[in-house]
Amino acid sequence: MPSTQSKKIFVGGLDRDTDLRALKNGDYHHGLNIRNVSSEANTEGVIENIKGNKKVNYNFPVPPTSGKRRITLFMPWFNYWFNNGGYSLFDPSFITTEYPDGIGQAVVVENFDGHERDCNDPFTYIDTTPAVDINGNILGYDIYEEQTIYPYPERYATGELSSVAGDLPCAPSSPNSTYQLLGRPHTCLLTFDISIGFSLNEMQDPINNFQISYNGETVTDMYNYLTFWVNANSANIAALGLTVTVIDNNSPYFNNEFFFGEGALNNITSHPEYTPGQVWAYALLFEGAYSTDGLGNEEGLFYVDIKRSSSEQPIYTGVTDNITGSLFTDNSLGEIARFFNPSVTDVDDGIGYANEPDAINNSTDWSITGQSDQGELYITEYINNIESAGWTVFSPIDAADIYNSKSFMRANATMVNDVVDDIEVSYSTIGAYEDTRNDKIYWMIASNIYYHLILEYDIKTNSVSTVFRDSGDSNTAVFNWRKEFLINDIDRVGDVLYWTSRQYGEPCSINIRKSKNSIALIDSSDDPYILDEEGGTNNITLEDYYPYSLYDPNYPYEDKRQYVEVIKRPPMYAPTYEYANDTTVSKNQLFGNLFQFRYRYLFYDNEVSAWSPISDIVPSSFDNKNESQTNLTPGENNHLIISVKNSSGIVKKIEIAGRKCKDLGITSRGNRGPYSLIATLDNDFSAWQLNDESEQQITFYNDQAYPIVQAGEGERLFDAVPRSAHTQTILGNNRLAYGNYTEAFDVPKVSLNVAPQYGHSQAGLYGGATYQNLVTFETGDAVPSFKSGAYHSFGIAYYDEKGRCSTVLTDDTSKCYVKFPTERVSGDVPTGVTADLTGAVTMKWEIHHQAPDWAKYYRWFYSRNNTVDEFVQFRVLHAFNNQDPASDDNRIFLSLRGLKGSDDSYITNAELDPNAVPNPDISILDYEFTKGDRVRIITGGSQTTTAFTGDTFLTEYIDARVSGFEFYAQNNPNIPIRDIDGLNALENDGSEDGWYLVIDQLLDTNGNPLANYSAASVAANSDLLEQAVVEIYKPKPDADPGELLYFEFSELYNISTSGGVHLGPLSNQGGVVTTDAFGNSTFADPATGEFLFGDVYYKKRRMQNFNSGTRGFEEFYVEDYFLNDYTDSNHVSIGRANVYSAFYKQIDKEASITYSDVYQPATNFNGLSTFDYNLGNWEDYSRIYGTIQKLFYRETDIVMIQEDATYKIPVQRDILLSADGQGTVGVSNKVLNPMIPFAGNYGISRNPESFVANGMVLYWTDIRRGAVLRLSGDGITPISDAKMHDYFRDKEEEYRTYDPQYNWSSNYGSINGSMISGEHKYFRIKGGFNPKHEEYLVQTDPIPHSRKTFDQNSDQWESFEQWEEAVAHGLNFIDGSVAAWRDKQKRWTSFYSHIAEYYCKINRLFVSWDGGSLYLHDIDDENYNTFYGITYNTELDFSINDMPSTVKGFKSITLEANQAFEVDDQGVEETENTSYDITLITDMTETSIDRHNFDQRENKQYTQIPFVTGGSTGSEIIGLGNGQILEESLTTVTGTDTSFGSSNIILGTSSDVTSDSYGDQLFYSDGTNDVLVGTISELNSSTEIVLNEDANPFANEFLFIKRSGFAEGDRMKGRYMEVKMKKKSKQLLEIFSGSATIFNSELSDD
Repeated sequence: MPSTQSKKIFVGGLDRDTDLRALKNGDYHHGLNIRNVSSEANTEGVIENIKGNKKVNYNFPVPPTSGKRRITLFMPWFNYWFNNGGYSLFDPSFITTEYPDGIGQAVVVENFDGHERDCNDPFTYIDTTPAVDINGNILGYDIYEEQTIYPYPERYATGELSSVAGDLPCAPSSPNSTYQLLGRPHTCLLTFDISIGFSLNEMQDPINNFQISYNGETVTDMYNYLTFWVNANSANIAALGLTVTVIDNNSPYFNNEFFFGEGALNNITSHPEYTPGQVWAYALLFEGAYSTDGLGNEEGLFYVDIKRSSSEQPIYTGVTDNITGSLFTDNSLGEIARFFNPSVTDVDDGIGYANEPDAINNSTDWSITGQSDQGELYITEYINNIESAGWTVFSPIDAADIYNSKSFMRANATMVNDVVDDIEVSYSTIGAYEDTRNDKIYWMIASNIYYHLILEYDIKTNSVSTVFRDSGDSNTAVFNWRKEFLINDIDRVGDVLYWTSRQYGEPCSINIRKSKNSIALIDSSDDPYILDEEGGTNNITLEDYYPYSLYDPNYPYEDKRQYVEVIKRPPMYAPTYEYANDTTVSKNQLFGNLFQFRYRYLFYDNEVSAWSPISDIVPSSFDNKNESQTNLTPGENNHLIISVKNSSGIVKKIEIAGRKCKDLGITSRGNRGPYSLIATLDNDFSAWQLNDESEQQITFYNDQAYPIVQAGEGERLFDAVPRSAHTQTILGNNRLAYGNYTEAFDVPKVSLNVAPQYGHSQAGLYGGATYQNLVTFETGDAVPSFKSGAYHSFGIAYYDEKGRCSTVLTDDTSKCYVKFPTERVSGDVPTGVTADLTGAVTMKWEIHHQAPDWAKYYRWFYSRNNTVDEFVQFRVLHAFNNQDPASDDNRIFLSLRGLKGSDDSYITNAELDPNAVPNPDISILDYEFTKGDRVRIITGGSQTTTAFTGDTFLTEYIDARVSGFEFYAQNNPNIPIRDIDGLNALENDGSEDGWYLVIDQLLDTNGNPLANYSAASVAANSDLLEQAVVEIYKPKPDADPGELLYFEFSELYNISTSGGVHLGPLSNQGGVVTTDAFGNSTFADPATGEFLFGDVYYKKRRMQNFNSGTRGFEEFYVEDYFLNDYTDSNHVSIGRANVYSAFYKQIDKEASITYSDVYQPATNFNGLSTFDYNLGNWEDYSRIYGTIQKLFYRETDIVMIQEDATYKIPVQRDILLSADGQGTVGVSNKVLNPMIPFAGNYGISRNPESFVANGMVLYWTDIRRGAVLRLSGDGITPISDAKMHDYFRDKEEEYRTYDPQYNWSSNYGSINGSMISGEHKYFRIKGGFNPKHEEYLVQTDPIPHSRKTFDQNSDQWESFEQWEEAVAHGLNFIDGSVAAWRDKQKRWTSFYSHIAEYYCKINRLFVSWDGGSLYLHDIDDENYNTFYGITYNTELDFSINDMPSTVKGFKSITLEANQAFEVDDQGVEETENTSYDITLITDMTETSIDRHNFDQRENKQYTQIPFVTGGSTGSEIIGLGNGQILEESLTTVTGTDTSFGSSNIILGTSSDVTSDSYGDQLFYSDGTNDVLVGTISELNSSTEIVLNEDANPFANEFLFIKRSGFAEGDRMKGRYMEVKMKKKSKQLLEIFSGSATIFNSELSDD
């Protein structure tokens, strides 16, 4: 067939499912970094590369450093520089006729430094004087004498100065001496201070001053005087936290380049006398610990200064040293030590603290330190980047000329902060949130140097602000974030960000506004800010700022967490209160009531804590008396002082609630009644900071109408915020919901022991007539006690630091029996203990087991007694029986007339005075008969007609059934109390009328009547029932342990921070720890304590009795649920209820959702931290389809995505099905209603990070099924089926062995161990949505190589080192990829090169992160395809597949596309526009085309398709015959009998087969290898060819051409041709079409 044009356009999308032969026009097999819809040029159907992303600048913290600050102080004298000789200067003071230039000759002497000498230098010259005889006559010739002038300050030390100069400080008084050039040998000492300070301000007037007398003329002098000074002062300097040593010029801390300069050092090292390691200088090295926190804050700064001495006299004058023995005295050489007085020695800062304090850390040079006597003195050269200070020491300070005001010393110092900073810093974005309401983005950054960050991007200002910055310290960092673990669930409500991620533990929140303000304040000042609540005055309050401690690197991590966790810590301690007197208030509104109080915290974000534990019952002095109070003392016990604890800076207010205890409901024994809000206080944060146990107090008179606290509000023990949660969402009714969460704790098997203490406590006697109350100091008052003759159940519960409470934990020994008084024996009281055996009861407890490691506190719980319900202890007045012979009635009738039934009874029938307040003699004591009641005898009675000698406790336990309780009167002839005549036996005057307890006569174990308790003994008046004290009680039915309610009972006790040690009030746990085979650990020595209050009161009761027939009263101590018989006081010190559960343990509720209370900004109530378990605030769903991975609230439903299924859950709505199966929506009282599945059985696997929402359209990836999904109004659509099914199926196979949540469930709240082992932690599928182009992006992260992957694939590598090298250059085990779905086109359209840490969007802007930095996409039109600073290829693969069954030839390629500059891997652009590098592949052949080989023709790019480079069937070897190259012409090949002209040789100058200048390559064989001769450039004749360059000579070898098929071989052939285009350019690229010229193959029959 003739040639035809096959043209392809690109309006479709990616097709990875269809064979290349069948690929439709418009589709393409591969595209990288391209778009063809919603293009930048608004020309749909044109392929374009994409604009680059731009980084938004932010200054990240640098690594904290630690090391040493070092100051090296070098103090050379002037003449130190010249004491080895030098070159003399012009000296005008020695001008003579013979030597008008000052010195008759210039003396050149070798020296170390090469500096020119000045008048301080020693020098020698010839002095000319006339010769004279002995008489002084001139002889006519001159005498030449060598004269030496010694250097200063030795000239000063001569002491032979003219009278003009006068005395000098260090010289002897010689006013008449003449000036001498020769000085006597002296050692002159300058005296000054070396000062140390710790700030620049302190250096203005330092307090740490150390005097030195010093000579620095020679290296030996330097060493001696510095060593002496160090020995004398190092201890005092060490007390400042510093060290000082003497170092020489070989020390790494002696900067020779700085102190000497390059020229001087060159002269030194080139001097003939120089030897390596030679010492030529000494200095002082000061060192101290130094660190930075990464934010520019430094610790350990100190400074060293030279100052005029603060002492008037040298302190070392005449001191004998231990260095030479004569540093400060005359030496053996006769050298005299001369001290310059400190008062006339001054120091001038060249660059230093006094003259230029602001430049102290910027000065880099001391080469020009001032003016010498003869001009500028150059001591060293400019050395940059050295911190330094310079000083000049001179004396005397008041001299008038240069000889009297000399600069003796030029000193300098280097200051270096030598730190370790080799940490490779890593910042990585792990989560982001789109705040569309406020046009902002928030993101979390994990830092390997613990500067975890929360940042905010403002789209309006294009700026980044810091919301939160962590401490930079691993021990005090608030968060434990790592780059491998993402935070996929972030929401904003009001000013607060909420987020959760299961592996990071507690769900968290932070107030954006407050934290931004706080960080801005920190960054604006070097000092911590002080809140107004802490005493500050800058209007910095907790309303707008967090406490500085949240950001303080030295503040404990545990204390910081309360500011950032969703769960709000409640008060852990109950309030306390006491009675007080106020004589100014006469009315007592407290009387007759017992009170309990509790309090809670209100937080600055309008959240509320759970209520505190409930206070103990505190009785007034009236209540303890058990007397009727008819006349109250005015002002006494008329108000309460209530104490509550302050809290941290997150708490704004404290609400206090109280109740008057009532006996309500079906459960007896009080401790009920509604709570009322009685006060609201401001939290005293300042006091809490000083003492976290600090308290506030209020007075309470009960004199107002207080608002009732909502019923049920205080029932929760704690807020059941999950300990960790995998996902969260905000429900439409403003509730916070968590899914797949952890609750409760694992608890140990407990080992407890509780035992009664009868009539005593650990302090001694307890209760009774002689017991003195330790608080009121009253004697004989009522005391709390434990019900006798009953079982009592105790348990303990553990609390974490957030107030979460475990179930009540019990064991067999935590239930104990308290003996009835008649059961007790003397052995029940320990020997030597003072006790009332039959009196009140306390309890001693022990804890033997080890506490769980999560617990911070524990508290005892108490069920109250399990045996006795209502009971009354009272005296029987009379005992009767039925003596009627005809009755056969053995019952006994016990008179309780003293208790009730008569005007003179304890419970009176008399009419009361309603105006008496309180009413007199009102007893609320009562008894009503219930079947099953029983009676126990406490004391032995006595007959009413005999003398009453007191009550005696029985020593035997008697317990009888009560058969009735009847009222019998004398006027009723039918009562069973009859005499032997069958008549009513009661007294005719009615004095024995009343209520009678009816019992059967008591029998012994053999069934015989019990002596003294039989009907016969009653008839004979010999019984012990009359006037006996008895207890009538109602037995409790036995309850299963799980049915018992336990109540908070004890104080809150601590658990040690290590070892699980219980701390007890009497003793702590200790001793040897023993662990059994099941892992239960116990201590040899238990924690111990005691309970001094129980479920009853032990009190005295005044009851009627008879003494020799006369009615009277007698007090007796009884037990009672009521503290006072005349007030509503049956209330004991118990608190909130809890239960025992044998099944309690930590639970991972992986298919459950829990939710909070509501957020109501209109009422300033934020219930998002209120999780009330009592309200059933959770729903459990099926785990058949795996764990919940994602929750998202959409319209009115929660979309719940599990690993393998997706559901919607109506929120406060229910779906009602009609008879025909149609669903209608109805309102529901339930928050969460039954789930409704979406069709398709798709989940999200374990990749919630793939989830993206764009409005109500949701996208995610289910890698287990190789599916990418889209959820909209029409349900779930697997968009991966849009011609990308095979691609994502292959991805499933590639990642099948990786679990992104590997071992998470066993590592709650921490990241260690197996969670971070292997490659699982790298497997992430990240989703993003580009709103501008309506693209959903699916990114599969790369899996880097590890040693494990090398071992699995070691056969692919020559060596482990080769593998390491490849990994170091970015080789991954599995490469990452990004695929883009275009919603408008309903197609996958491209792959992208930007492998991001995370994606997000805001309005129409698409963003991503790399290295924690924010990048804005689609905005950099100067750097197309440039992501995170790297330019990537544009790639497009399409198929020329017309007549796909026909073998065709392919002649040329035409691109409707523009040309642009190519860039290399470093981003450098070429200088000319080029086309695309193209690879062509058919099912038979392949070749390639260089980008330079295209011609630009009428806005099209055209090139011929070269011959194939693979799959060619043509010859590759062309023989030419024998030839040679001679030495005289190395470019000419001469043939022998050859015919070069007929060999179709390709001539050229290049060996590049793709180049237009390509020439054939000439070879010969040496028998082993083919030897390349060169490129054939010219053909001169059939026997001579010319090479493009010289070659090596050879003789008579067979020559041949090796020609690539690209240059000579087959044309491209095949049934289809894949065109693979690529170009790396920063410029806009546009491709409209690609076409090829095709023709029928000459060998094809098609």
